[in-house]
Amino acid sequence: MNEQVGVIKQVIDLTETMEEGMEHIKEKLQEGKPEKAIKMLLDTTTAFTHIEEALEPMLPELPENSIEEKTDKLRSALAIMVSEYEKSQGLRGREILQFNLEPAFKNWREELKEVLNPYILS
Repeated sequence: MNEQVGVIKQVIDLTETMEEGMEHIKEKLQEGKPEKAIKMLLDTTTAFTHIEEALEPMLPELPENSIEEKTDKLRSALAIMVSEYEKSQGLRGREILQFNLEPAFKNWREELKEVLNPYILS
């Protein structure tokens, strides 16, 4: 796992960037500008996909965790949000963000940090 330390650091950094993206999405939705939020939503989704791909080979080597379960929940929340934009241009975006996407993201990110931080701190 030590050879993966660089990847782990990049994953943690990318989750921080995703968090900034989520804040941007939230701001644009609060401003009533869902069209400005969609680009950041797509960028955030792309970042998530890259993290998933980077973690996939590491998962069997990690101690027991809930990363896969929380990844599934976040993937589902992102899909719901994207689908909402496709159907109604983000009219329910704030609601979905608050009740689905943000909690799923926070739970996922905390799980990643809890499981991965020991590898970069050692």
